[in-house]
Parts: sequence; structure tokens; C-alpha cells
Amino acid sequence: MVDISLHDVAEELGVHYMTVYRYVRQGLLPATKRGRTWYVSSQDVEDFRSSKVAIVDEPNPAGRRSAPWAKRLEARLVEGDERGALEVLESALRAGNDVSFVYLDVMAPALASIGERWAAGELGIHVEHRASGIVLRMIGLLGSRFKHRGVSKGAVVMGAPAGEEHALVISMVADLVRHEGWEVHDLGANMPADAFAHAVEVSNDVVAVCVGVTVPQALSSARSTIAAIKRVSNVPVYAGGAAVGGDDAARKLGADHWTGDARQLVGSLNQLARRN
Repeated sequence: MVDISLHDVAEELGVHYMTVYRYVRQGLLPATKRGRTWYVSSQDVEDFRSSKVAIVDEPNPAGRRSAPWAKRLEARLVEGDERGALEVLESALRAGNDVSFVYLDVMAPALASIGERWAAGELGIHVEHRASGIVLRMIGLLGSRFKHRGVSKGAVVMGAPAGEEHALVISMVADLVRHEGWEVHDLGANMPADAFAHAVEVSNDVVAVCVGVTVPQALSSARSTIAAIKRVSNVPVYAGGAAVGGDDAARKLGADHWTGDARQLVGSLNQLARRN
């Protein structure tokens, strides 16, 4: 398998160099940057040609969700290509997908795959941290699209306990919950139990609390955090994240409910709002 430059790719595809460059920046054509030059494998060029993914930006209801957006984003994140990563997300949105899809079905799987590749020794820790930083900045850019107009359904306090360093997932879930009309107090990661409970106690109109745990090492502090929350409030507490395996595990932590993912949490919160 031979690597060829973008100029050579343009000649093979019969398009302008900048068109090929746009394909790369949108994540449509995998490429690797060496020095100041982008290279594409001959096999990827052939796959691109045969799949007819020369892209249009108009919405395409039939193919908008089937396109490999997560893989395209992952490739740009691994390269540290922040502008290209953002262009992948913008392309997914222009194809007719909503922002929730971009968060849950593009960014989340891309980050999960990078994390798995790091754990397997395929990627360096600097790649994983750099990718997380890029996604965090993209969330900052996209977050304003989740603003909900109208009467608030109430406040939800969410965060991660001491020992849990992953704030990205909390930020993503917070935006999705805001989009459904909730006011969200996002406490971020590594929040001490007493400080978490105090935030719940002093916040107005709190309807629910969400505690996220992605690593087993933070389960003990999650249990302490939930106990501290229960001492100052009787609102329902949700526990979720990769380290919380289901309802039984959530209840062992002292939580009232388990949430498997953001969509499940949003559905449960909306049911809670209807009951209230």
C-alpha cells in the first residue's frame, strides 16, 4: 500500500487540489500529515472512489446517519487537526443531523474509540489528552445551540465525584439536558462530597441530581457523595457512567435511579417533570 500526496490524489480523482483538501478536512478522506504535507494511502483513495462519497453539503435524509461520521472525527482527532475535526461536525450538521446526534453518535464514539486505542497501547497518552482538549473546545462552540427558550422545567445538579477526572462526559450530558428545557448546574469533575452536597443544598428549584462515574476507582467516593447529598436533600439522585453497570450497582451506591446513557437520563427527567 503506497501513500500519495494530495496533489496526486487530485489528479487521480480528476478534481482540484483544494477539493481533495476539503475532503480531508471534513474527515471524508483519511490522511496523515508528515511535516507540512498530507498523504493518503492508495487503498483509501480507491475506497473513496468506489464508495462515491464525494460529498454535497445539502441534507441527505437517506444517508445522513449512516455516514461514518464518528470514524471521520476520530481520524482528525488522532491527527490533532482541530479545524478539520470541527469541519467534520459541521458537515454532519449540514447533512441534516441534529446537535444531539453529533454529541451522542459522533463525538462520544470517537472519544471512546480513542480511549480504547490508548488503553491497548496503540496511541500515546498525549494523543488521548489532545483529543479530549479539542472536543472540550468544540463543546464550548456548539453548546450555545442547546439553549432552550421558554419556562424552565427546574434545576438539575450534575457532576463527578472526587477521583473522577473525566469532565467531558458531564459537559456533553449537561448540554443535552439543557436542550430539553432544564437549568443545569454543571459542577464538573473531581468534586469533593461535601462541596457537591453543598451545591445541591444552596441551589434553587433542584429537581434531581446526577452523579457520573467512569472509572471503578471513583465508586467509593461516589457512594460518599451520594450519602452526603441525601443528608441535605430528598430529591432523586441518578448514578450513571461506564463504572455503574446497572440498577443494582446504582442502588448499592445509594442512588435512586441508574441511567445508562444521556438519552435515558433525558427521558427519565422528562417523566419526572410530568409527574411534578
